[in-house]
This record gives sequence, C-alpha cells and structure tokens, in this order.
Amino acid sequence: MSFGIGDANKRPGIFASFRSAMAPRELPPDDGLPLTAPRTVLVATAMALLGGLVFLFIGGGSLFTIDSQLDTAVAAYNDAISDCTAQFGGVGDAVVIPAGAAQDVTTQGQNCQTYTALTPEMISSAKTQSIVFAVVFVVIGLVAVVGGWFLRQGARWARLTVAGAVVLAMVLALLFQAQNILTLVATLFMIVAVMLCFIGKGQIYFARVKARRAG
Repeated sequence: MSFGIGDANKRPGIFASFRSAMAPRELPPDDGLPLTAPRTVLVATAMALLGGLVFLFIGGGSLFTIDSQLDTAVAAYNDAISDCTAQFGGVGDAVVIPAGAAQDVTTQGQNCQTYTALTPEMISSAKTQSIVFAVVFVVIGLVAVVGGWFLRQGARWARLTVAGAVVLAMVLALLFQAQNILTLVATLFMIVAVMLCFIGKGQIYFARVKARRAG
C-alpha cells in the first residue's frame, strides 16, 4: 500500500490556498514615486465604510426608537396572552388543551404554555438589553467607519481596527443571535474589506507604506 503517490498530486485545499495568499510577499524595488492606494484597497475602503454605516444606522435608529419598539412588542405579547386566555383559559400551566383537538389547535396550546405574564422587571430587562445591543452596534459602526477611512492611507492600525469590528459583529451574531439580513451583509462587506488588505496588491501596498515610514 502506498501513501505518497497520490498525495503529491492532490490540489491544495482552501485553507492551504488561504495561507499561501496571506503569506508575506517579497516587496518589489521601491521606485520612490508617491504611493497611491491600489483599486483593491479603495474597494476595501468603500466596503468597510458601507458596512460601518449600516451598523451605525441600525444601532442609532434603535436607540432613538427603542421606547416605541418596546411598546409595540409588549402590546403584541399581551395580545397573544389574551388570545391564549380566550382559547385555552390562560398561559403556562393554566393552559387546557381540549382532548382530541386538531393538530393546529394542539400546537397553539403548546405555544401558549410557553408564555408567562409580563412583569415590570421583565420589561425593564428587555429594554436594557436592547439599549446595550444598540450601543454595541453603534460602536461597531464607528470602529468600521474610522478604520475604513484610513485604509486608503495604508495605516496598519486601520485594517486591524476593521478586523476588530468584524470580530465584534460575529460575536453578536454567533453568541447572542443579534443579527438581521442587513447586519449579516454589512459584516460580510467588512470581512471582504479586511481580506483585500491582507492579500495581493493590498498586502503589498500596506507593506510598502510600512517600509517607507520605517525608513
């Protein structure tokens, strides 16, 4: 049995290709001309700014409308409780599902069993949580916009700043399920922006700027 014949002819996997693209490249000779950001870095700048503005818009909008949003959510929840009370006699343990009820009625009853009456403490906690998420969204937006604006200048801290915004956004999405289609698209834009600054012409541009400043 041979383990080496076929392995050498295998195509590199996606992670191998990624590591190859991210590996530092040898800089071409410096021609001494003024540095201009390549198109990839300009695209990265635009994508980072756009992603950051989306987070700013959503977070800022939530802060300004949080009371009305909470009132709407509480009203909808209380309406659902009223419906459960009218159909099944209450919520939680008080729900009585008629014997032999149709499947859809049984499902509604089981759903009503998950409801509990709202208390002022629950409403206050929900409001606090919403404020925290909105503020974090604003912070992500500000970080991405500030970092994105300086990407075109080749600032190393700028691409690390945008990368930090990506990490925050992904933590919110994965751990707290705080996302919607707009924030997911905005996060994707910022991820692409970071990648464009670490590979190809973007990588060379940042390395050249760093070398010029060090010299």
